Amino acid sequence: MAATKLMIIVRNKDISDRDLLSLAEVAYHSKLHPELIARFVSLGLLEPRKRYGTGELLFDSEAVLTAKKIWRLRQELGINYAGVGLVLDLLDRIEFLEREVERLKALLNSQACMDIS
Repeated sequence: MAATKLMIIVRNKDISDRDLLSLAEVAYHSKLHPELIARFVSLGLLEPRKRYGTGELLFDSEAVLTAKKIWRLRQELGINYAGVGLVLDLLDRIEFLEREVERLKALLNSQACMDIS
């Protein structure tokens, strides 16, 4: 059963191709085999930024960290691929919520400063 990776974090869509990494570059920088990176993609654990008709995949630099994270979850914690997908989704959600809490704190602080003046 393939895991479905839900993307919660909205990323900048104005990245040019020259800012993106090939599958081989992601493999090199993550120190993982390119076939393993391709497997992560086929399982929905790693999402390429662009796909070309030639089969070429391009990734943002965050894919290197995600690939390393997937490998650690599998190797060090023994989590199956479906579980890895769930963990990645939960980590993304936690990161989103932490940023939202910080944004709301800043908003409350700015309103409190306005109320004092």
